[in-house]
Amino acid sequence: MANEEHLAILTKGVEVWNEWRNKYPKVRPDLSGAKLHNANLRKANFEETNFSGAELCGANVHAAYLHKAILSSNKYQDTKLIEADLSKATLNDAKLVAADLTKANLTKAYLINTNFNGAILVDINLKEAFVSNTNFSITKLKGTNLSNISLTDANFEEADLREVNFSNTNLYRSNLRKADLGKANLFETNLTQTSLYDANLRGACLTGTCIKDWAINAFTNLDAIICDYIYLHQKQQERCPSSGNFAPGEFAKLFQKSLETVDLIFRNGIDWDAFAYSFKKLEVENQGAQLDVQSIEKKGDGILVVRVAVAPNADKAKIHNDFMQGYEFAVKALEAQYQARLEDQDKVINQLFSTINLQNKLLAQTGDKLSIYYQPNSQFAGGIVDAINVDAQQIGGNIQNNNTEDISS
Repeated sequence: MANEEHLAILTKGVEVWNEWRNKYPKVRPDLSGAKLHNANLRKANFEETNFSGAELCGANVHAAYLHKAILSSNKYQDTKLIEADLSKATLNDAKLVAADLTKANLTKAYLINTNFNGAILVDINLKEAFVSNTNFSITKLKGTNLSNISLTDANFEEADLREVNFSNTNLYRSNLRKADLGKANLFETNLTQTSLYDANLRGACLTGTCIKDWAINAFTNLDAIICDYIYLHQKQQERCPSSGNFAPGEFAKLFQKSLETVDLIFRNGIDWDAFAYSFKKLEVENQGAQLDVQSIEKKGDGILVVRVAVAPNADKAKIHNDFMQGYEFAVKALEAQYQARLEDQDKVINQLFSTINLQNKLLAQTGDKLSIYYQPNSQFAGGIVDAINVDAQQIGGNIQNNNTEDISS
């Protein structure tokens, strides 16, 4: 709860409040839980003030000084924080829905689980801010400085990010679906696993960006992209192109074409029976996707990549997930059958050795020279063994199987 004395001073007006702050600079005001709806707090000195749980809906905090203030778990709908100094402020779990923070200074601010849904954040400064799991959906961030910060798991869906500076920023696993990134600066930005479905990147700078496992679709606008080179793995690994730079427009052509393929990655070899099952199932369930195996590439370390061509408007993520689920199911279902087949194969080979040994004994008794032709169920087609010149141990090392498929059936 708010300190009653502190709250009483504030209710007398900003001028009285600021005089009190100047007179007692070491006091850390406690306005936690205070109801300050529609309050005029313009140009107030709230340095190190505790606003935890306070309600500031409709309040005017224009040009207020909130350095190191604590604004956690607040309700800020329609609040005006224009030009407010929020440097080093803590806004964890704050709800600044539809708030106006135009030109606010949020340098080094703590924004954990903060909700800016629909807020106006034009030209704000978030340089070196600590941001985690923050909701910027439908926000207006045009011209904002978001460089050199971590925005892991941030939600920018449908946000206005035109001309935003994201240089050297970590956007790992962030959601930028339908966001407008026109002319945004993404120089050396980490876009690993970032979703950019239906996003507008027209005129954006992507030079030095890491795009490992990023998600784009046929509606992602890559027109007029400025891009000399990108990286396909984190920590600036696997540069593309490996040397030199992309020609103007080459990046867009290269990666727009990639929209028409899905890469299926196998790290421990491929079970082709399981592959065939899952691929056929996928074709039946996605008849409009126009699936076709385009290439099979060996990447080293036992990794194989099967590239499948798809229709430009196909849901690549769904196709990939559906295939891998079907493949894993088929592998498990076939394991038991493979084991049974191996056991049957061992039985057949043991029967063969037993028969040859028996014939060897008979030949030793009669002294006759005789060739044994052993063909149980046609599993060893034409397997002729000379029982006099080859003993059983040698036979075990020289039996040639010309029909492996039949043995395992």
